Amino acid sequence: MKKSRLALLGMMLVVSGCSTMTPARYSVSVDNDMILKTYQGKTLNVASLDAPATYDANCRLMGPIKASDGATIPQFVQKAFNDEFKLAGVYGDNAVVTGRMEKIAFSSSAGLTSGWWDLSLTLNSNNGNSLSVENKYEFKSGFDAITACNQTAQALGPAVQDLIKKAVSDPRFKTLMN
Repeated sequence: MKKSRLALLGMMLVVSGCSTMTPARYSVSVDNDMILKTYQGKTLNVASLDAPATYDANCRLMGPIKASDGATIPQFVQKAFNDEFKLAGVYGDNAVVTGRMEKIAFSSSAGLTSGWWDLSLTLNSNNGNSLSVENKYEFKSGFDAITACNQTAQALGPAVQDLIKKAVSDPRFKTLMN
């Protein structure tokens, strides 16, 4: 009897174990587009973003949160910046930015049913200027692990939109452009 209970428990852990939570593809923000259009005549592109030293992608016991299309989260953020630049008409090769995600962190259980993404990055322009920004995005996650981790994955897109908004609305952002 005891062996069958242990086997059942083990089976439940295996079956309920590791699922990868993936957010939807990034969609550009109207607010970011309006801000970026004020930079018409200048161009910029994010050539690369390095990963932070540490990032724990695991969400509760559900499994990791990964970006869409097999990208890493820094690649997701890089593509998001460039998509925003393209829509606003400021994407180009005159100024090239590289950078580093300084922090990628999330919680799916803050205050039991809330969550947050904490993202920070440093952008370095080929013209010698740099900009560092950080944004903490809060959202409702849910009580059970499946709901909370799915909500956390889906909150990545809006968290990145807010991070980009913080960067492009910073008065120092224009110094990165040529």
